[in-house]
Amino acid sequence: MKKNAIIIEYAQGTDKGCDGFRPDTKPILNAIKKVANIEGEVVFYNPERKEELFDYIVKNGSIVISRINPGNLKEVDEYFVFLKSLSDKGLDVHTHPDVMINLDFKDILEKLKNSLVGDKGTMFYHTYKEFKKSFPSVLEKYRIRVLKTNYGSTGEGVYLVSLRDDESIICTEAVDNVKYFFENMDDFLRSFEEKFNHDDSNETYFKGKSGFVGCRYLPRIAEGEIRALLVNDKIVSIVHKKPANGEFSATLFSGAQYEYHKPNDPKYKEVIELTNKALKDIKKHLNDQNYPLLWTMDYILDYDKKGNDKFVLSEINCSCVGITTQMDLSDEIAKVFLESK
Repeated sequence: MKKNAIIIEYAQGTDKGCDGFRPDTKPILNAIKKVANIEGEVVFYNPERKEELFDYIVKNGSIVISRINPGNLKEVDEYFVFLKSLSDKGLDVHTHPDVMINLDFKDILEKLKNSLVGDKGTMFYHTYKEFKKSFPSVLEKYRIRVLKTNYGSTGEGVYLVSLRDDESIICTEAVDNVKYFFENMDDFLRSFEEKFNHDDSNETYFKGKSGFVGCRYLPRIAEGEIRALLVNDKIVSIVHKKPANGEFSATLFSGAQYEYHKPNDPKYKEVIELTNKALKDIKKHLNDQNYPLLWTMDYILDYDKKGNDKFVLSEINCSCVGITTQMDLSDEIAKVFLESK
């Protein structure tokens, strides 16, 4: 069967260019044709017509590349099932939903807490009951913690929680730096209860995945996050993301500045070597699938016991990483399909 690549987009969302497509979609498609000599097309996912789209893709495609930010979808679990069904039909799906469900959710930080890139102080609260029982003593110990909803992007659902000397609490949202003040722990806990999503019995992929990850606050976030951008198991770029003054989020949406470096830049030798070593631990969570097509490992600097630099994993992104400011990396993505021919 002749290979044909189909990129799936979604018509809604803020990640579109003036032509209605993601700015990096056509460059990726063009690169696949140029580098791998594989024809392709773009289709738009519509939940109300997904059966029709499914039949079309099965009939006309062999390679499927999802370029949908799940945050734009109302029924994300349904979309993951859609992708899984395409894979079950023998299509080469990137990135496979079995991989996204493990790596793209924040609880991967808790799963990797004893690995080379993890932090032993990371916790996962699946239910509000667990959170209410455990978090007060943890905050009392550390005085400041970061809470991340298990699934989110662009800083949404990330909070910096600080306990002050008078036992009042300040909670800062990463996405917009808005601060909320609470007189005591009980007031804070009550405000957080509604943020715990209840599992839907009809969910397939997302069942048991609601909750929050609690992490140590690393003050060196002020120096920025270091991002390793990968295509499968190959680092293709290093990005230094520096937050805007006074903020602890390093996303473009929060005003962070991005600097781009070559994947062999000696300045980032340590984080490059660490990332390559960490791939072995990541592989355990791939459910026998390949590494994501395009993904990132983000690090925040810390100090080890000897005062040396230490890189702590803060996030993995693999559902729809953008390369709109690095379009030349489209060729690196296309090489994956050249090797698979």
